[in-house]
Amino acid sequence: MSAARRERIGVGAMIRAGGRTASHYTGTVLGVFVVQALLAGAAGFGIAQVLGSEFAKRPRFDEAVSGDLTALVECIKHAPAAFKASFWIGVAAVLLWVVASWFLVGGVYAVAHERPEGKRETARCFGAGGASTFLVYVRLAVLASVLHLVVMVALVLGLGAAAERMTHALTLPGLLIPLLVGLLPAIVIGVYVWTAIDYARAELTVRRPTHDELGAFRALVRALVFVARRPVALGHAALGWLVFVVVTLGYVWAAQGHAMLGTGGAIALLVIRLGLSLVRFGVKFTVLAGQIELTETRPPPARRVVEQES
Repeated sequence: MSAARRERIGVGAMIRAGGRTASHYTGTVLGVFVVQALLAGAAGFGIAQVLGSEFAKRPRFDEAVSGDLTALVECIKHAPAAFKASFWIGVAAVLLWVVASWFLVGGVYAVAHERPEGKRETARCFGAGGASTFLVYVRLAVLASVLHLVVMVALVLGLGAAAERMTHALTLPGLLIPLLVGLLPAIVIGVYVWTAIDYARAELTVRRPTHDELGAFRALVRALVFVARRPVALGHAALGWLVFVVVTLGYVWAAQGHAMLGTGGAIALLVIRLGLSLVRFGVKFTVLAGQIELTETRPPPARRVVEQES
């Protein structure tokens, strides 16, 4: 790829490339989304069964679900085991999704990179990409855990610094502004770290150095340097996160004051939430495809030449 090509690509080109990929491979988008929805639905069903068996005949729990904080505290004190079981069901679902995502993201990157034609070729490319990158993604996740610790430290320090002002806040702005200021360092570091991890995955998919035990480490270091030198990578990722947050806040704002009661309301709420999840996943898929577009313009890593003794 020429240097001129590397200089020309920007956020607009990455968005257009991601949009084209998402629109062309709608089956892939829907397939991965269904896996995510089924996993979330299974976890939600399990939690509902645990809580239902404990609180089905207790009106106080209905008040807690409706937003009564005092009722929620009373329910937690009455049946801590049920809430503890619900917590671990949620943790297990998250861990299962993390492991599944190592395969699914590899498949998405492979499809965005190779751009196969036809359903059969797309399925073959997706499966081969996910399988060939799974183990190297595991190594990358272990290395990236150190970076996640940095984000957690920034989060704890930021919230600790804002705690005093939040404690003495008398108005909603007085509470939210210190909270946002305290979260800002962790958000900035987190976006940088998560973007670098994504580009490391993208490079591992494009180059596929699965035979190299240090391939994940080199890819992560190169991604950290690349993201720091190319603001377009951070801008593109930050824009994706911004759209994600705006869509979520729009849903929260629209849902205020509109109670979904009865069976029809429950079905309508389920459809709306599934639609929201699909939109957010589509945004993430578009971002991943755009990252592949930028990764393909990166020069390959320098090859080490090993001299052999004659």
